[in-house]
Amino acid sequence: MSTEPNNTGRTNGAASRLLNRAANTFIHSDSIHEASRTADAAEGDNNGQPLTWVDSLTQLDRALSGGLLRLCNSTIDIVLLSYSLYYGTKTCSISHTYGFLSIYILIFDAMAIATILLFFPRNWRLRHTTLSEAATSSSYRTGTRLRNLFYFLRFICVCISTVYVFTSKKPPNNDCELIHFYLGVVCFNTWVLFFIWPPKPSLPARRSLIGDVTLCLLSAIYNGIYFGCVAFAMSGNNEQECEYNRIEDLYFRAPLKSFAYVGLILTVCRVCTNLLYSTLSQIFYRLTTSRTFFIHLSALHYLITYLLSVTIAYYYSVGAVLLFQPRSGGSCSIVAPKLYTVLLVWELIQVFSPLIIWCIVILLCCLGAVLGVCLASCLPASITVPLLRAIGERLHVNTGTSHENPPASPATIDALPMIFFGQTSDEFNQKECAICQSDYEPNEKVKRLPCGHIFHEPCVAHWLAITRICPVCRHRIPSTGI
Repeated sequence: MSTEPNNTGRTNGAASRLLNRAANTFIHSDSIHEASRTADAAEGDNNGQPLTWVDSLTQLDRALSGGLLRLCNSTIDIVLLSYSLYYGTKTCSISHTYGFLSIYILIFDAMAIATILLFFPRNWRLRHTTLSEAATSSSYRTGTRLRNLFYFLRFICVCISTVYVFTSKKPPNNDCELIHFYLGVVCFNTWVLFFIWPPKPSLPARRSLIGDVTLCLLSAIYNGIYFGCVAFAMSGNNEQECEYNRIEDLYFRAPLKSFAYVGLILTVCRVCTNLLYSTLSQIFYRLTTSRTFFIHLSALHYLITYLLSVTIAYYYSVGAVLLFQPRSGGSCSIVAPKLYTVLLVWELIQVFSPLIIWCIVILLCCLGAVLGVCLASCLPASITVPLLRAIGERLHVNTGTSHENPPASPATIDALPMIFFGQTSDEFNQKECAICQSDYEPNEKVKRLPCGHIFHEPCVAHWLAITRICPVCRHRIPSTGI
């Protein structure tokens, strides 16, 4: 009887940790602090300098109060709204609802960026600190809270603007159409980024050849269907109402044919970037002698992927204004109904499919929570605790989360055995340190982890001071029993 409360607490604790891991798997942040870096290819020294470009971006993200990923979109939104207010108020009164909402969003965006720049000098001194030390810094927390406050106020304005822009009827005159267009783009882009965020920086992940081929094949099939449907709808369409000739066509008409051309180009670019990433993930861990080159190549790939994701987000935002109410495709929908219908259907699929995935994820999380409660209530703790722990460990391995791998203690690092290179059998036939990329010298002293991988003593000491997982096989270094 005395052990029942304890077992129940252990059961609830295991279930809680499992649910927390599941939640963290699907909830993303606009900061890159949670971005995982592939440890196999890390290179650097033991003086706390950035190991790769991922670490450099992480340091820059800290200095920018965790707003690096959002900075590009905020800057573009400010440019679009400023342009619309500068030229749109010549025909549309600034007291109009469109102008009023645009000014509020512009102010909150500008204040958020001003906050980031204001705290940048103070946060720059944190660039060589660990994530935990940076997160507990008062200046970092203050800058992040102010930034989030302005973004929250901006989000409220966006919600109001979205309802007004996409539900109000089109006015009889076109005086405010320019402000309406850019305000709709900014609002819809905010919602797109709420579900589809630009990728966080990371080095190529170790994946199987079959998995990469399968992902590339699925991507090619999906994008190929889109390409074929849109290209077929565009064939034989020579209507001037559907082509872009000047900037005013975006405000007063809907150049859907030109819009479709851009979509086809972005589709090809997306397939090419997916293929490039799969190629990098396959050769990154096989050609160890050229790993430094592939690290730089992965940085270029990330830059292209990030810019492409931002471009795609604004592309579909423009499409929403052109296709949805109150425009409904403009005059092009009348002269080319097939093209309008195809673009509208794919706009709905591309934009709202992540929303369906989120609903499925929430449903699965709820079912998992109910199942966990049922297991905790109906089965003894001797069964539920190991079961939940095994599921949690499996979920941790699949998602690659790093918050469960805290730094190793100095005692654990000192307890690792020291051996002489070349004098002990090595099942992995290691020739170089996977951390610093330097070849081992004969009879050089190296540290051996429980998994059998060896590293230079200062390299592995610096690595384990950040996380207790092996840089090569991701094996967790235990605190005892080494």
